[in-house]
Amino acid sequence: MSEKYKVAVATSDGKTVDSHFGHVQSFLIFEVDEESGKAEDIGERDVTAACSGGSCGGVQSGSDSGCGGHNGAGSGSSPMDEIAKALSDVDYVLVARIGPHAIRALAKYDVTAYDIVLPIEEAIAKINEYRIKIKERKQKRY
Repeated sequence: MSEKYKVAVATSDGKTVDSHFGHVQSFLIFEVDEESGKAEDIGERDVTAACSGGSCGGVQSGSDSGCGGHNGAGSGSSPMDEIAKALSDVDYVLVARIGPHAIRALAKYDVTAYDIVLPIEEAIAKINEYRIKIKERKQKRY
């Protein structure tokens, strides 16, 4: 029996991975059959964009402030954390750009993010090839 996994894709046109994680208002969700590589669009997941009103502009790389980072006030979760929680049932997130806070937020749910700009089908095929290669390497070791 072939293993299936889920991929969330940030896209503005439904064809290409082309959106920044913090700017996305919805993700397309695909279920992928690892053996055949067939990806089935199983829906859309709405989220609240973490970066709004230009709050991402000028944020230095690696900073946890702005663009979904904690601002130090209170102990509530950040917008990035809320998006990560909404995507907690997927295995991979494909985006055009993603910052370190979002990567850490997703990792809490064992979700791996890849920044890649390609047609969706091609990007998912690359993820599938990578999964298969990793499994083959692990099998050779044991």
